[in-house]
Amino acid sequence: MHESCVILPLSISCVLVQKQPEQVKDIMPYHPFDYSIVEHRPWPLLQRFSRRILVVVLRLLIRLEVEGVENIPRIGSFILAANHLHMLDPAIGLLLVPRRMVGIVKDKWRKPPFNWLLAGMSDIIYVGKSNRHGLLEAVKVLQAGGVVAILPEGTRSRTGALRKGQPGVALLATHAPAPVLPAASYGQELATRYWKRLRRVPVRVRIGSLIELSAGKAEKEQLQAYTDQIMIALPRLLPPEYQGVYGLAYSSQLEYDA
Repeated sequence: MHESCVILPLSISCVLVQKQPEQVKDIMPYHPFDYSIVEHRPWPLLQRFSRRILVVVLRLLIRLEVEGVENIPRIGSFILAANHLHMLDPAIGLLLVPRRMVGIVKDKWRKPPFNWLLAGMSDIIYVGKSNRHGLLEAVKVLQAGGVVAILPEGTRSRTGALRKGQPGVALLATHAPAPVLPAASYGQELATRYWKRLRRVPVRVRIGSLIELSAGKAEKEQLQAYTDQIMIALPRLLPPEYQGVYGLAYSSQLEYDA
């Protein structure tokens, strides 16, 4: 592990990074998702019922291929941090990851029918003006050994490329403390185009390796550095056209490691 300075279009951060292999190309094998690993038993009866229905619907809407499922911890707390391209993203994460997860969602979605759908998928913590203690609730979930899912960009990318990450994910990781599992998906942004032709949209998901951050209170600058460290892990899971503001930083890191 060594210190690497990476220059982002919106900030300059020096973070501790582990030397990573070069970005995995799309010629590397993805595998059709094995739906037999999807868990329903940890949820209450009503949610088990709704989850089964929603998984069936999701299978009719997408053709899912994955890489790195073996990187998902079977026990212990962690934070799933993923990019955000489409309304399907919560369903892909909350329904299909084989752990009981709690999703962190902006409070603007706390209204029908969105809150009904989200509650049917998993447990939800809303953050924003309606719940000032949302992040504290998420910390308690992690400290109890649970799993939290968060979309660090905070909102959907309109271009498909990564947006600047928000520090909430780093705040959770350092306060709980808990490792962060980066994950990236793409293809779902083309859903409407495929559905109009009555075809399932191809979606690819790649799951990375756990990122450990130092536990304890961190100042604003350090939280931003940790956020950048997490976000820079996402481009190596994505094709170049999806890497966005972190593509240059990731390329610079590869050159530094070389």
